[in-house]
Amino acid sequence: MGATGILGGTFNPVHNGHVRHAIEVAEALGLERVLLMPCAMPPHKESAGLLPFDLRVELLRAAVEGISFLDVETLEGELEGPSYTWRTMNEWARRHPGEPLPYFMMGAEAFAALDTWNHGLRLPHVAHLVMVPRGGDDGSVFHESIRSFWPGSLPPSVDVPLGRETVELACGGKCTFLPVPRLDISSTFIRARWRSGRSLAGLMSTGELDVLHAHAEEVSACWATARVR
Repeated sequence: MGATGILGGTFNPVHNGHVRHAIEVAEALGLERVLLMPCAMPPHKESAGLLPFDLRVELLRAAVEGISFLDVETLEGELEGPSYTWRTMNEWARRHPGEPLPYFMMGAEAFAALDTWNHGLRLPHVAHLVMVPRGGDDGSVFHESIRSFWPGSLPPSVDVPLGRETVELACGGKCTFLPVPRLDISSTFIRARWRSGRSLAGLMSTGELDVLHAHAEEVSACWATARVR
């Protein structure tokens, strides 16, 4: 089986930016599939305003419908307690013996804070890490984090046309800096537009919009004071 990518997040809600992100990374790294994995109980964020897990899964399934290499992974909904990535990825590996290490995608802010995560610096033992920067990031966060977290790692190999850099870590595993095109959409923006009654067309698929409107009362009550990204 080919390599798998995993894109985690609260997905409150999922939107076209998430979907395009997954597609861009899959194509850039030659992944066989990407799994969008919603967080059940975020350990680092407030849960106020977070849509129920099952509803976020329903939205995700609508978002990836018709895209053959994207799917939804509900593993964190099966585990008790806070959704720590270290525990989740160990459980994923246990359920997929013999498969190559997955590629776990994260943004620059999360990558730079790995030392504050539960066993965050051990994640390269169970997954290759892929840092996808926001526009304008020159890789300084990536380089500084590598030097701080895993001193003695090999210098990066650079794919100049793509701007991609891959570092073989001193602890084993590897991290990749991967600039890819991004859609400037946020879940915060979508929730604000929903609360003000504005159109979400073009920001989400029609399937997702159908799900939101089918649960409109619950969604509006939940997002009335939402703070979670």
